Amino acid sequence: MPITMAFQEVLQEILAGKHTFQGSELYEKSNALYFTVFESGIKPAVIAQPTTVQEVSALIKKLHPHLVTQEASLAIKGSGHTPFAGAANVHDGITIALQGLKGIKLADNKEHVTIGVGGLSFYSTKHGFACDSVLDFEVVLASGDVVHANKKENTDLFASLKGGLNNFGIVTSFSLRTIPSSEIWGGVAYYMPDAFGQLLEATVEFVNNETDEDTHIMSSAGYGFGQDVCTCCMYHLKGDKEAPALQAFRSLPGFVESWNQSFYATLTIKADIALMKELHRVWLQVLEPLRLLKGFIFSFGYFPLTKALLTNSKKAGDNAKDIDPADGPLFVILINPTWDLPENDEQVYSAVEDLLQKLRTIASEKGLLHRYIFTNYGYYKDDVLAGYGEQSVKRLSKVSKKYDPYGIFSKAVPGGFKLPKA
Repeated sequence: MPITMAFQEVLQEILAGKHTFQGSELYEKSNALYFTVFESGIKPAVIAQPTTVQEVSALIKKLHPHLVTQEASLAIKGSGHTPFAGAANVHDGITIALQGLKGIKLADNKEHVTIGVGGLSFYSTKHGFACDSVLDFEVVLASGDVVHANKKENTDLFASLKGGLNNFGIVTSFSLRTIPSSEIWGGVAYYMPDAFGQLLEATVEFVNNETDEDTHIMSSAGYGFGQDVCTCCMYHLKGDKEAPALQAFRSLPGFVESWNQSFYATLTIKADIALMKELHRVWLQVLEPLRLLKGFIFSFGYFPLTKALLTNSKKAGDNAKDIDPADGPLFVILINPTWDLPENDEQVYSAVEDLLQKLRTIASEKGLLHRYIFTNYGYYKDDVLAGYGEQSVKRLSKVSKKYDPYGIFSKAVPGGFKLPKA
């Protein structure tokens, strides 16, 4: 969309100077606030920085006719954490950066908190995915109207926003259920690489026996700074570092307490120790020719989705993910390379794509590959939302058409993982 004098006047009227154009120092500072250089390398025509929901609403209402015709393109940036190019930025378009929508307000009864704009946390085993703790979304729709989505209002939108990504509107605040906590213990354990087999066995034993919902762990193998290493993040919600469920990890040999180019890729598998060891061997083979790349770090993590987590997620209400607790326990595998030099981009991307294909083929042939793709770690070429299942995709598409009949958030907002085109 050409940034005409008339459009500049509209921005000034709505945002009162809370926007910046290419060429300014403020623009360069704002556009650098992304997790990777892949995103900050994209140059929008203008960065809008609203500080109220009313400003977001007014801006979308003004842009609406241009978005319907796709004369304008839009990107919505929250924290800017998604690593791949175009997820939350748009070349020559309008990027709305939401970091100005700040504020935390605790309810008088302390049972929920409103936060200005997911994933897994150490509470997930006991309370489900992070999105399952949302009680209310404040959303600016494609029309510019501001609505609330919760268990009483716009219930279909409420369920869809819990995992449905940026396909429905601009979320400007959340009300989250609070979780009473007193003393939490947590830390990272480091092990020598030859302990990884034992670490995997302890990890699978942990998810299969689920004796303590107050515990949460994440295990990984890695390479960095010329060294192989394996780690386990451990947490206990009641501060008990001696909890029996954690002892297998604390007793492994080698136990020690304690970037610029980067992206994620992922797959989900059923818990199976033989498969997990085989996938680790394949990862080591792919790692070998990459070891000498400047600044190369490579993480290969196993993050559990226990039956308790999946069951507690269901109890919290509908969400977009639609994972049957009977499918558990599952493991989300995180593949995360980081390196220094852009000239190595093609080599690393090619290696990880090859690795991802091999891992999925092996798991699929054994009947242990699960359809779910964890959105936070989704590879940019993956059809992430298809991993929610056919029925969930149909439901999400129906909700999208209801609240965004012109398809603005699927067409004029190109970034992020999208619902399939009708």
